[in-house]
Amino acid sequence: MSTLYFVRHAHSPWVPNREAERPLSERWRRDAEHVAAVLADEKIDAVVSSPFARTRQTVRPVADDHGMKIAEDEGFSERQLTDGPVETVGETFESAIERVWSDWSFAWPDGESNDDAQTRGLAAVERTIDRHAGESVVVGTHGNLLTLVLNAYDERFDVEFWRADLTTPDVYEVEFSDGNRDDPVEITRRYG
Repeated sequence: MSTLYFVRHAHSPWVPNREAERPLSERWRRDAEHVAAVLADEKIDAVVSSPFARTRQTVRPVADDHGMKIAEDEGFSERQLTDGPVETVGETFESAIERVWSDWSFAWPDGESNDDAQTRGLAAVERTIDRHAGESVVVGTHGNLLTLVLNAYDERFDVEFWRADLTTPDVYEVEFSDGNRDDPVEITRRYG
């Protein structure tokens, strides 16, 4: 069995045009410590993260507690909705999200469709399992990408789940049989 603990980053204040550098808010740094506490008794073999600051900061306490470095994988980065503010394409954030979730092949200018983002996320999952077969790995990622990855295994993880149920931070444990990576044995919410 390989186990991935998907950690959606803790709260981060919105900073226009600085998606990759957005840090955690001060009050939510405590949540990153709480994620580490939730995973403290688990055998963790590696920590992998999106290169975005807020995801690295969220999984940093886990890595520190287990005495390891954080490996980065751009495949776990948040989906690119469009290049720049969605208002430039005449949409609100909510309407732009609704459009990509209603048509999985649609992409805004310089953005990713759900199909493309999901494929990228699943490729990152495959790389992680290939590198850490039979191990337990903490994966720092983002809400929309996490929802798309989980949706590949279970359709109840959809845009309504993303809107209403996914929290910042959140932790989902996904167990994979090493012989069948396309169908996880179990998906369990550990925190959120």
